Amino acid sequence: MNTSTIALQEDIEITRTEMIQLAQQLGFSNPNVVKCSQKLDSLLNVYHNQIIKR
Repeated sequence: MNTSTIALQEDIEITRTEMIQLAQQLGFSNPNVVKCSQKLDSLLNVYHNQIIKR
């Protein structure tokens, strides 16, 4: 695994934790939670595309 993949995995875990905390505080349908979820989806898509290219 290269450095960018490791950094991406760290970003994914940070964003996932943030989303869970926001959802617990604000509820799943809160716009901030939805925005964080969309960011997580985007990061996961980038990660998936990097893995496929190997």
